[in-house]
Amino acid sequence: MKDEWKRIEDVFNMEEAQGRNRIPQYLFEMGRVYEFQAQCSSAPVFYEDKQGVTHNGTMTFLKTDIRLLGITNKHVSDAITLCGQQGLPVNLGGTDLDPRRLIAHHHEKDLATYELSDVLLGNVGMLRNGKAQPNKHQPATVTTWPPIAAHAGAPVLYGGYPGCDREPQPDGNVTFAFYWIANKVENASDRNISMMINLGESISVGPRRHEQGVDLGGWSGGPLFRLNDRGGVIEHLELSGIIYEYSAEMGIVFAHPLTDLNPDGTFG
Repeated sequence: MKDEWKRIEDVFNMEEAQGRNRIPQYLFEMGRVYEFQAQCSSAPVFYEDKQGVTHNGTMTFLKTDIRLLGITNKHVSDAITLCGQQGLPVNLGGTDLDPRRLIAHHHEKDLATYELSDVLLGNVGMLRNGKAQPNKHQPATVTTWPPIAAHAGAPVLYGGYPGCDREPQPDGNVTFAFYWIANKVENASDRNISMMINLGESISVGPRRHEQGVDLGGWSGGPLFRLNDRGGVIEHLELSGIIYEYSAEMGIVFAHPLTDLNPDGTFG
């Protein structure tokens, strides 16, 4: 990992010295190194409705001093709750998710939290490029509380499990692929962090490629990471927000910052 960091910093310093836009190549290098770590901190949450149609979102895992949290969107959580009321199973990466694990809904933002356990997380299957992996999921952590929101112009990486990459298997199982983007924040406020997905400015990190305007529904609940650097020294990626909407027509991704998330999973 030290060698990887050295190479990344060399790319950064070269682009700084040459006066180039540091975002694309620099973030691509970081995204390539940290793609698997980011994927380990999230999983697809999916279910079939009464008509047998499969739907999915993404759940992000965050470890605090108090709880192991699963964070997703309220609109995903509402569907999970409805499944529970109708007696339909909900699947989190290959294991059952009990809707009663719900902790809270945000009163304004499209956010919801669940109380998870180490045992449950250990049973969540790990897929990479659609293939099962022996690795276990590792929840994200943050160095300060509450999580720091990414600001306008900040380099970020974000992703999740879009439904367009969902593939039913002959044995009845479903496989997913993690789709991971690197670019920078366009606008930021107390409520929203927005990014423009422009093929000229954004980089898809990993083997998956999608054309401009593709429907990325299923990303909802996916993690957004900011670059944590102190005094110009690169340290790591840190969870900063949760994706809640993507407009294919406008090419805009919206995420909520986690600045009012409490360590116990409540908000306010």
